[in-house]
Amino acid sequence: MAIRNSIRHIQRAAAFGVCAIAFATAAQAEPFTTCPSKAFLFQGDPTTVYGVNLATGTYAVLQANTGITGTINAVGFNDTDRYIYGFARDQKAVVRVDQDFKATYLNVTGLPNGANFFVGDTFENTYYLYRKGLGFYAIDLAPLATDAQATLQATTITTNASVNLTDFAFHPLTNQLYGVDNGTGILYEFDRTTGAARAIGDTGVTGTFGAAYFDVEGFLYLSRNQDGYVYRIDLGSVAIAELAGPTAELFAFGPSSSQNDGARCANAPIIDEDEPATIDFGDAPASYGTLIQDNGARHSLDGETYLGISAPSGKYNGPDNSSFEDADDNGVGFITPLQTGLDAVIQIIASKAGYVNAWVDWNQDGEFTDASESLLDDYLLKAGANNLIVRIPEDAAAGATWARFRFSSQQGLLPAGGATDGEVEDYAISVAEVALDYSHYPSASGWTTLAYEDNWPETADYDMNDVVMALRYSEVVNRDTGNIERIDIRGRLLALGGSYHSGFAIRIPGVPATAIDNARLQLRINDIAQPAPLEAGREEAIFIVHEDLQKAVQSNCSYFRTQTGCDQSITFSFDLSIPFDKAFSASNLPAAPYDPFIFGSPHYYHGDAFSEAPGRSLEIHLPDQAPTEAFNESFLGLAQDTSVAEAGRYYRTANNLPWAMEVASDWRWPLERVDLLKAYPNFADFVLSNGASNNDWFTPANRQTDKTF
Repeated sequence: MAIRNSIRHIQRAAAFGVCAIAFATAAQAEPFTTCPSKAFLFQGDPTTVYGVNLATGTYAVLQANTGITGTINAVGFNDTDRYIYGFARDQKAVVRVDQDFKATYLNVTGLPNGANFFVGDTFENTYYLYRKGLGFYAIDLAPLATDAQATLQATTITTNASVNLTDFAFHPLTNQLYGVDNGTGILYEFDRTTGAARAIGDTGVTGTFGAAYFDVEGFLYLSRNQDGYVYRIDLGSVAIAELAGPTAELFAFGPSSSQNDGARCANAPIIDEDEPATIDFGDAPASYGTLIQDNGARHSLDGETYLGISAPSGKYNGPDNSSFEDADDNGVGFITPLQTGLDAVIQIIASKAGYVNAWVDWNQDGEFTDASESLLDDYLLKAGANNLIVRIPEDAAAGATWARFRFSSQQGLLPAGGATDGEVEDYAISVAEVALDYSHYPSASGWTTLAYEDNWPETADYDMNDVVMALRYSEVVNRDTGNIERIDIRGRLLALGGSYHSGFAIRIPGVPATAIDNARLQLRINDIAQPAPLEAGREEAIFIVHEDLQKAVQSNCSYFRTQTGCDQSITFSFDLSIPFDKAFSASNLPAAPYDPFIFGSPHYYHGDAFSEAPGRSLEIHLPDQAPTEAFNESFLGLAQDTSVAEAGRYYRTANNLPWAMEVASDWRWPLERVDLLKAYPNFADFVLSNGASNNDWFTPANRQTDKTF
């Protein structure tokens, strides 16, 4: 308390006073014994000191108690005496920090009284301080070499300080001083003798860069307070920066903080060659970003987060040898060939749950930076083996190329840059070209509309809006063999006006289930992968999209998108990709839309025509489409149904009215409990004439607008 009172007394005495604070004399604070490769980050109030590995972003607490209250800012590592110097907010005084990160107040005169400083660094045994609107100052540290309690003199370089800085750092090769304006992202060079600031160029990033560091190669590192992101700027040559622009690249992910300042020995490399190898690098050629100099992909090894069956060993730096393959890279297996335009199965083995990001150089240009080359984006793996299905771009170049897989507990990893844990694995792969032809129904961008009345075999309200589904089909055919390679079906549930619970499925008549490659079969609902949809125990290929559509959507009203004033966004969509495992001629495929149908959800009542819940054995198909092998044929002919299997007549009333229909375009369905014949008056003549007349009954000109959704 006596020390604090004396400081306040001195500060009140003059605007530029002497901070006469006595050193503790019990023990001499020891300097650092080496020029350390770690960056030291001072955060919080009171200050906690972290050691940060800039290569990976990993960090650890080095000191939670610096011996003083409040924050320490404006820190810089002094190469001459190997102490860290900073500015303590509690006493508004300069401090010296020893190798144990204990701070000692220094006696300094000549600084503006009562002012705090947040920007500082050291060079040639001089401590520099800067604050926008206050000035730029230099403090000669030489007297401390002979007298630890010497009074240091601060000299004013300039009071014209206009750049919005929160830190700056000295370049170890050019001896120039650099900092980035937080608001504009402009990099400035500061003349330490006059204080003049020269704009170098736009770094492309903004934020509160509370810590700035250099390394021995001339790279400037910026640690952003709000998210902890560490950016790197190549300032190996100022001339290069002037010509090409000082672009900042994301380098690693560090700790975030509202209070942030950093110091580092600028003459040290980012990775200390004498330290044990604790970083995993990639193995692809250098052009892909492999070496630390190129911001190559790298992960700090924790022994717990890795790909494959065993933890990798570390390296000092990534190999600069394109023919080298790391024996540790055993976590990714390519189960099926990589063929242009087709799907492939990749197995990834993870030590624990975590995220994988992957890239493939599809155009073989020696980098992973093209937007189309992202193969997996923050895909969540479970511990153990994970089988993933990926689609090879149709325009991928055939031949040898490279793939990169990065696994970590972190998300958002890029092809280059550091990660605090995990592993990077690079693979030399080969892509084979397959000549493919594509056909679409009803078109590459259009939709066909399927509408169902779920009251079959009764007609009831006949509003034909109980299930309304929009579908689009794409067939992929091997041009050389004429065989079907894959069918893609995309769907959207447009309306659900039925009170019965119904499922939705698609059968491809005449295609055996054994022709389907179940390993590559995919169903995604709302872009979330689902279990394999091929119905088990069936001879034909039947795909269950959903067993209960009523459970798949939530309506704002009594029904989903069938009532006036009850419009809402479509909340159920699916993508079904059906690959063929055996040769099947495209000429033997039925015409689209194949056989989309609804069925009774298990265990639910479905009308008085049935003595018990019919479940899966109840199916409603398009008119004259035979039901599947799962259908209970005893249901035919019940109530108003006039099906005759021997005549190929199915799902029609005596007046030929169907319980399901397709309109090969966008279509507006009747409102709830509005008869289809009232919403579209010409539909009756169309049905009675078996389609010979009024075949435009469904067009907007022929509908009653007030009776349709």
